[in-house]
Amino acid sequence: MKKLIAMILALILPFAVLAFDFAKPSEPSGKVVLSDYSEAKQLYQVKLVEVNGENVPVRAHAVWLKPGQYELTLSAHIGDKAKSNLSIKDRRGMSDRENKLNLTVEAGKTYYLAYDARPEKHDDWKPIVYKVD
Repeated sequence: MKKLIAMILALILPFAVLAFDFAKPSEPSGKVVLSDYSEAKQLYQVKLVEVNGENVPVRAHAVWLKPGQYELTLSAHIGDKAKSNLSIKDRRGMSDRENKLNLTVEAGKTYYLAYDARPEKHDDWKPIVYKVD
């Protein structure tokens, strides 16, 4: 059992060291909230996949980024209400669809992201910053 754990750690550790360097909440940073959304307004939850082209570990609620310019790759979690308005062909792969969002982060600000499914044409659906505090 100990050998198995050691082998798993040996395999995972190099990837953990190379992972994207998120800021800590105590550092000068901006908070990016991923899970504050409203299905009633057709704004859906997003999952952060990459930051500036680097894969990132899954984050459930929020990340902190140092001030600067970022390209975020996001995956949408479209709700059943929005999916029900799509044809079967259009629904295929919708939850795996990834989109890019450019974001300029300032220290001390909170950015709320969502996947905007309000446009009538689903090809126009995209991730947005819908609120900044």
